[in-house]
Amino acid sequence: MKLRFPGYLLVLVVFLLTGCVSQKADDNTNRKTVCDTLMDAAGRTVCIPARVNRVISPFTMYTRLIAALGGCDKLAGISHTCLLPEELYGCNGVLGQLPDIGPFGANIELIASLNPDLIFASQSDIGTFTSKTDASVVAVSFSDNLSMLEMFNRQIDIIGKALRLEKQADSLKTFISSVLEPVITVTSNIPDTARPRVYFAWTSWTGDILNTVCEFDPIELAGGINVAREATNFSKGERGILVSREHILNWNPEFIFISRYQPQKWHQNGTTSPIPVTIQNVIDKRFLQTVDAVKNKNVFYTTAFCNWWPHQRALVQILYMAKLFHPGLFADLDVEEQGNKIFKRFYGEDSLYTTMAEELELYRW
Repeated sequence: MKLRFPGYLLVLVVFLLTGCVSQKADDNTNRKTVCDTLMDAAGRTVCIPARVNRVISPFTMYTRLIAALGGCDKLAGISHTCLLPEELYGCNGVLGQLPDIGPFGANIELIASLNPDLIFASQSDIGTFTSKTDASVVAVSFSDNLSMLEMFNRQIDIIGKALRLEKQADSLKTFISSVLEPVITVTSNIPDTARPRVYFAWTSWTGDILNTVCEFDPIELAGGINVAREATNFSKGERGILVSREHILNWNPEFIFISRYQPQKWHQNGTTSPIPVTIQNVIDKRFLQTVDAVKNKNVFYTTAFCNWWPHQRALVQILYMAKLFHPGLFADLDVEEQGNKIFKRFYGEDSLYTTMAEELELYRW
């Protein structure tokens, strides 16, 4: 027997199907049109959806600020590149358990599958994320000529506004200012003639002390002079510039800092590897015996870049260096107390700076 589909039922089915498609289209349209706007780091006006529940952070630098602003519940995926030991405590210990989207968000297929509402990106990645996902893409990377603290404040403002956490953003900026202002107010008035000459050895990448950087804001903010700050025409290193032994001898730094960003047990997926350069290595080098820093044994470990500036480490690094450079001016500064305070503000746990200082063998008073 041949079945007949009554005409009125056919009309009803078509109407319902059309209605469902229309409703879905309306939902997608509302997602894009019902929004607030902000100006991102690339100068673009970006529409932020009314509901932001799933956020992708391809850079650990952005993840650190999202955690400090209390936006952990919105994170759907992050890059695990340069997640430092203390950062695994962030977001009540779940940061390290979030889906790993690869270095700088390289796993675009995974990102798309996570169905994000919002992606924080570098300016160079805007096109890729925009073309491969339906998310709103907000640039948070600024040009290299922006000072470290100005970059921090602008990133906090953008991320805070995008996540509608403006009050928390203002609170974080106020906290940072309260920690640094007592030190920077003093060091900003120190003339160049009273500032020590400082060399930063970025040993994490090259395994020697000949890799450095032209700009290292904590040195200057702490009342020192980065001897490489006016360096030109040097070979480009993997990170920064490569200099010769003669350059270091001519600069004759009064302090040498050796970069360390993780204890050895965190290197190479948990396996132990030798420290590329130690304090004793530097002090024992024959060619450095005439350098003031070596003669006076002013050679120290310090933290370095890891997915650009780790905010919590950069802030306490300013205090750490200021007390080393100008002990008379900062006799009452308790670096460890302030460091633990800063780390707790970002990651909610006590004594995280103390643990890091012990593992990285930082100088302790």
